[in-house]
Amino acid sequence: MQAYTLRFIIAVLLTVVIMLYFYTDREKSYYSQSAEPAVTQILAEITSWEKEPFLRHLAPEARQTISDEQLEQLLDHYRSFGRFYAIDELDFSRTASVFSLFGEKRLNYSGVADYSTGPINVNITLVERDGYYLVYNFTLSRATEDGSWLF
Repeated sequence: MQAYTLRFIIAVLLTVVIMLYFYTDREKSYYSQSAEPAVTQILAEITSWEKEPFLRHLAPEARQTISDEQLEQLLDHYRSFGRFYAIDELDFSRTASVFSLFGEKRLNYSGVADYSTGPINVNITLVERDGYYLVYNFTLSRATEDGSWLF
């Protein structure tokens, strides 16, 4: 009896994992047409590192979590990265997509972007509101030659 129960639980878990894989694959395909170009556009528009363009792309809940002083410090830090040129490939986070099943839809992308000072690691989480994508979370860091993160 216990072996049967264990097999049944494993079969259910395996089915759930397979279903989640196909679900996130469909999400990745669906959002690649709209969200990935939006990431590129957002990065290009905020590359002046001025307060107004940056705030225009932030979701209201992201704006509420950062003070004006923190925002200025963040923009000063990001100014050292220079101008955004391009981003070759964005990696869609399946994990963030799965967690979006239990709350608001959030799309997370990461990749290495070309800035005037060299390659920069990008991690950005978007929320879709009224047909537009807004930045829920955003981090940049310098990439090393081998592609690993600098700390």
